[in-house]
Amino acid sequence: MHGFFLVLRCALEFLTIFFLCFCLRFAYYLHTEPQVPENGLEQVLHSGVLSVVTRNALHTHYLYNDAPMGFEYELVKTFADQMNIELEILIAEDLPAMEAMLADGRAAIAIPGSPLPVQNSTRATHPYMHMRYACVVHRSNTLFRALRDLGDMRVHIPAESRVFPLLQDLQDDGISMEIVEEAQCNETLFQRVSLREIDMTIIPDHMARRYQRYYPQAGPALSLGKPAPFVWLLAPEAHKLRYQVNRFFEKAREDGTLETLYNRHYGDLDLFDYVDLMRFHKRLETRLPRYQALFEQHAAAHGFDWRLIAAQAYQESHLNPWARSHADARGIMQLMGRTARSLGVTNIHDPAQNIEAGIRYLKRLHDLFDQAEEPHRTLIALGAYNVGQGHMLDARNLARRFNLDPDRWYNLEKTLPLLEQKKYYKDAIYGYSRGSEPVLYLRKILLYYDILRHKSLQESRNLPPE
Repeated sequence: MHGFFLVLRCALEFLTIFFLCFCLRFAYYLHTEPQVPENGLEQVLHSGVLSVVTRNALHTHYLYNDAPMGFEYELVKTFADQMNIELEILIAEDLPAMEAMLADGRAAIAIPGSPLPVQNSTRATHPYMHMRYACVVHRSNTLFRALRDLGDMRVHIPAESRVFPLLQDLQDDGISMEIVEEAQCNETLFQRVSLREIDMTIIPDHMARRYQRYYPQAGPALSLGKPAPFVWLLAPEAHKLRYQVNRFFEKAREDGTLETLYNRHYGDLDLFDYVDLMRFHKRLETRLPRYQALFEQHAAAHGFDWRLIAAQAYQESHLNPWARSHADARGIMQLMGRTARSLGVTNIHDPAQNIEAGIRYLKRLHDLFDQAEEPHRTLIALGAYNVGQGHMLDARNLARRFNLDPDRWYNLEKTLPLLEQKKYYKDAIYGYSRGSEPVLYLRKILLYYDILRHKSLQESRNLPPE
C-alpha cells in the first residue's frame, strides 16, 4: 500500500510540473505570437478606418469648395465604400515619406500617383493602369517629329522624374540632348512650354492631356518608352489587404468603374480642337465677367456651383444673350418660350431674367430626381434640361429593364442613345429622342466646368504642386 501511494504521489507531482510547464509555455506563446500588422486587413476592419497616404495634387487628392477630389481619391474612396469603412486621407510630400508612414503603421495604403522606378511584388499591388510618357511641345513646333529630333534640344523634367533613365538611354544611343532637372511640378513645366519659355517637357501622357485643357497652346507630340505601371503600395506583411485591393482593381476593370473614373478626369479632350479651346479661354476673359455676378447670385440661391452653371450657359449659348436655336430656344440659358413664360420671364433676352429662370428651372429638375445621390442627381438634372424630363424618365425605365441603376448617370449614358432606335422608343412613353445629344451635352459641360474650377484653384492659390 505504501508503494501505491508513493507511485500516486510521484504521478501527481509529475502532472503538476507538466501542467505548470504547459502554462508557462502557453503564456510565452501568447506573448511572443506575431501580432496582426497595424496596417493589415484585420486592423483596418477592426478600426473601421482605412488610412491612405498620398500627395496633395490635381491627380491624387485636393480640395475644391472644401470637398475632396482627384482621380486617385475617387478610386480609393470607391474601394473604401465597397468595404463599408471610413476613408482617412493623409498627405506626404514624397515617396520616402509615404513609405515611412507605411512602415510605422500610420497608413495602410500609399498612393504615389506616378510610375515607380522599380516594382517590389512584396509591397506593390497589381498595376491598375499603364501610361506612357509624352513629349510636350508648343503647338507651333513643327520640327519635332521623331525621337531623333531630340538631338541638341534642351529637355526640362521634374527633379527625380522616373523618365530620367529613359532619357539617359537615348543619350547612350547617340541622341545628344541636354537634360535639365527642375524643382518644378509637371503642370508648371507644361505651362512654361505653352508660354514658350522652354522647348519641351516629358510627363505621363494622361497628365499632359489634362493640362492641355488649361493650356491649349501646348500638347503631347510623341510618346516615349513603354507604358509604365501605376500601383498602390502596402506594408510587406499586409497580404490580405493587398489581395482585397487586387480583387477590387480586377472588378473595377470588368464592370467599367475604372474606365468611368478615368474618362471623368482625363477623357473627352477629343471633343474639342485647338480653336474651340482657345475660343473658350478667350471668352472667359471677354464675356464671362459681364454675367459672373448673376451666375454667382442665383446659383448660390439654389445650391449649385456657379462655375457649373456658367459652363452650362456657355454650352447653351456661348454666353450670348441674343442666341437663338433652331428649336427657338433663346438667351444665355436657351429657354423655350413656354418654359420662360411658366417661370415668369417677361424679356427672354434680358440676361438677369434668363439666367435666374434657367437656374430655377434646373433646380426644379434637380428636385424631381431626388432619389439619386450627388453628383449623379445634378448630372441627371442637366441631361433633362437638354432632352426633357419625359425622355429622361424613359431612359431611366430602360435602365431598369437592363438591370442597371437608374440613379447613376453613367448608366443613363448607355440607355439614352437607345431611344434613337425604333425597337426601344416604340415602347417608350415619350417616344423617339435624340438621346445621344444629352450625353455629348454633359461631356462638354463637364470639360468646361473642369477648366473653370482649375482657373479658380489657380486664382486662390489652392492648387497644390505635383
